[in-house]
Amino acid sequence: MKDPYAFGFYCACFALAVVVGAVFYSAAVSNSPASAANAYYIIEAASSLTEALAIIGIAGVVFKAYGSWKHDTRQHKALSVIWDANVAFREIEIGFNEWFFGPTASQRSENDNGKIDSMLAASPFGVALKAFKKQCILLDKVVVKDHWRWLNHATQLDMLARALSAEAFGAVGKGRVTHTIVDILYTHEGETWQRTQADWEAELTAIERELAALEEVYT
Repeated sequence: MKDPYAFGFYCACFALAVVVGAVFYSAAVSNSPASAANAYYIIEAASSLTEALAIIGIAGVVFKAYGSWKHDTRQHKALSVIWDANVAFREIEIGFNEWFFGPTASQRSENDNGKIDSMLAASPFGVALKAFKKQCILLDKVVVKDHWRWLNHATQLDMLARALSAEAFGAVGKGRVTHTIVDILYTHEGETWQRTQADWEAELTAIERELAALEEVYT
């Protein structure tokens, strides 16, 4: 991204050079009969031009250093957000396994959707989803400058997690496909479950690929 102040800086440098050059030129072509005075004016104009060029050079170095510092700051900030998003994403994968395969998974069976949603929100899996959503908001604001791209990813994961939980732990005849958690996660008797699980895996793959691409850009 170009620095928004670059144009103004270069315009100021150009204007200063033009002014000093004009002074030098007017002194050089002056028709005054006093040649000694003309010589003095020429020397003074040349000195002013030299000083102006020195100021421009110093200002250019400072400006370049500032631009480099600002660019590095943006890079480091973006990379920090990407790394934090990666950590939050891995927490989702860990939370998923604990939620569906953990020792307390069977205790969630035969519940209505409202109860399942409440348990999900309070679980490490739900906490991981919320943390990842916060990181997605930062990715949109700080890294990709898009207010919806990563937030859409987080929203999609949340909806799929709720759908999978309803399929896995819902009461028989009200969305639950099979009777045990092992049956649900391995036999996949329901077409709805199969589609939802495929969507979940596709979303995880897409997120992992995009995070890797962003990290490569900023490293």
